[in-house]
Amino acid sequence: MKLFYFLMLLCVGYLTHFPAFAKEIKLVTGTDYAPFTSPDLPKGGVISDVVSHVFRKMGYTVSLQYFPWKRGMKRVGSLENDATFPYARTREREEEFLYSRPINRLTVSIFQRVSVGRHYGTPQDLVGLTYCQPLGYKTEDELVPLLNASVINRLRADTVDSCLERLGSGRADFVALNNLVVWAGAHRIWSGEEQRVIEEAEIPLNTSTEHLIISRHHPEGDKLITEFNRTYQILLDDGTLKEIWTKHLGKNANPAM
Repeated sequence: MKLFYFLMLLCVGYLTHFPAFAKEIKLVTGTDYAPFTSPDLPKGGVISDVVSHVFRKMGYTVSLQYFPWKRGMKRVGSLENDATFPYARTREREEEFLYSRPINRLTVSIFQRVSVGRHYGTPQDLVGLTYCQPLGYKTEDELVPLLNASVINRLRADTVDSCLERLGSGRADFVALNNLVVWAGAHRIWSGEEQRVIEEAEIPLNTSTEHLIISRHHPEGDKLITEFNRTYQILLDDGTLKEIWTKHLGKNANPAM
């Protein structure tokens, strides 16, 4: 009888601990956000590497898929995937998604063709121009009043690269995107000649943060966000995240604090 109870306890202990090793987190991110996320980059880019590392530290097996941004967000909303990243805050998104602590801090800049003599200083300098916005990307707050007043035009394109091609050809007058993302895309398109084609305004449009997001309908959403934030901080404090950023982007790169 004692042996029976011992075996029962052993089985219960095994079943209790087994899920910690078997549980999977299903992540999804975009396809065109180098150097932060891209299937063409080592470990999917620096933010993909960071997020995957945090979840592995939490005890999860990580699967990572790549979809266009709008489709990826819909998959998280329908619980086909558990979480997606990196996303800036918007009022509309916050109604549907829980946000983690910041996982990226970035500069959003205005880019125009080098040949354009009309340089950016304030949003009013954009009046009368055509703006290209990739699908699934946030409309920057500074541009919303201009769009609502119909004093700037907006083109939609599938990807960052498509917007940059429109900018280079003159079909668009400016883009408003993270500077690292734009320069990475411009290098892909113009192969080292990008600074002869486009230029970044000296004054940034804004600085902002990006986050991991989980549907408010996810049964473990609050728990996952809380544990993600806690584990992120541990890896930030012990220097692990700094090492990841340095490996991808060089010694001057730093994780979001």
